[in-house]
Amino acid sequence: MKATKDKNEIIWVLIYTKARQEMIANENLIKQGYKTFLPLIAASNRNKNRSLVPVFPRYLFVQINLDLDNWAAIKSSIGVSNIVMFSEKFTSIPSNIIQLMQDKLDKSGVYRENFSVVDYQKGDSVTIKGGRFAGIDAIFLSKRSKDRVRLLLKLLNTSVVAEITRSNIDPKEVVKNFKF
Repeated sequence: MKATKDKNEIIWVLIYTKARQEMIANENLIKQGYKTFLPLIAASNRNKNRSLVPVFPRYLFVQINLDLDNWAAIKSSIGVSNIVMFSEKFTSIPSNIIQLMQDKLDKSGVYRENFSVVDYQKGDSVTIKGGRFAGIDAIFLSKRSKDRVRLLLKLLNTSVVAEITRSNIDPKEVVKNFKF
């Protein structure tokens, strides 16, 4: 791998991680003394099992000094798959781009989605979170009253229409203007 940069030039490079190992790779690179940047976002309803997820799945940024750092060790770090390169040159990410992304994060380093709560529409998929049907996936049919909804449930190879309390389903959240 050739590095055609000035002496002691510090650049940001893009790291491709192993699947779902962005946090592990980030921790290991920090332990080795590298400055890293892993932008995280609060998980949406579709990722309930993880509270924070990477904004760019399988990627993180690392700052290296081409002449002083043992950047070859990055590739063998736990969780790292490879360094993103074009031909034999590092893909340098401009510092101002990294700074722009960092400015979008809160004090804990997490991007908070701007979302709104909207009413379900006929045909929307929902998962029942409470009551006797908790954990069952259903299809929204209609709103019956302020606190009751009608759902189509699939139970034992048959479809059943049920009316449940609105509080037994999560509100429908829609992300507004996701821009990084």
